[in-house]
Amino acid sequence: MASHSVGVGSFVYLRRIFEDFIFQARDKAIEDKAITEDDFIHKRMDERIELLSNYLPKTLVEHKTYYSIVSKGIHELTENECLKYFDTLKMGIEVILDEKIEAKKKEEKRKIFQKSFGSIHQEVKAKADK
Repeated sequence: MASHSVGVGSFVYLRRIFEDFIFQARDKAIEDKAITEDDFIHKRMDERIELLSNYLPKTLVEHKTYYSIVSKGIHELTENECLKYFDTLKMGIEVILDEKIEAKKKEEKRKIFQKSFGSIHQEVKAKADK
């Protein structure tokens, strides 16, 4: 939308993506029994981010005012103001996604190591027991 000079509409997409990060973290925290839905539902977005800080990328937690900026864009800023800020805010989403991808790769690598190391440990232990 930004490429077609629709600034406010572009902010709607950014906010939806940001909200999705929060809701994914909420679901994981509830699954882990770290929080309940009631802990989450009545909080403002900045409070939700604090509540979920252990489940969110560092950049998102450090820039929790992101949500208020995109919301202000939707409700108060002009098309031109939104277009002026769009590239930086889009970059924020990209940085957060980069962190999520890196965390996923790290976890996959940890699981592979854990499984392989367990096999090695069993083999070495069996050999030592002979």
